[in-house]
Amino acid sequence: MVARGAHAIARLSKRNVEGLFAIYDADPVAALTIALRRVLDQDDATWPELLASAPITDTRRAALLVGEQGALDALAAQLNELRSL
Repeated sequence: MVARGAHAIARLSKRNVEGLFAIYDADPVAALTIALRRVLDQDDATWPELLASAPITDTRRAALLVGEQGALDALAAQLNELRSL
């Protein structure tokens, strides 16, 4: 786990990423919520709470909160490629 400011940032395992994409098409927000809970070490956090604590820009946060598909896809791609934020 890497400390970044006040946030603990973990890396996803290959299995975590496989789980993300197993349900991503059916429910992208649910899939990303599960992944961000792992990355941010916040097991019970809601989608808005996770986004509020994630080290992302306000613009990106707003797009994710409204479910903008491009923003959701970009976050999924980032988690797949970098396994972290």
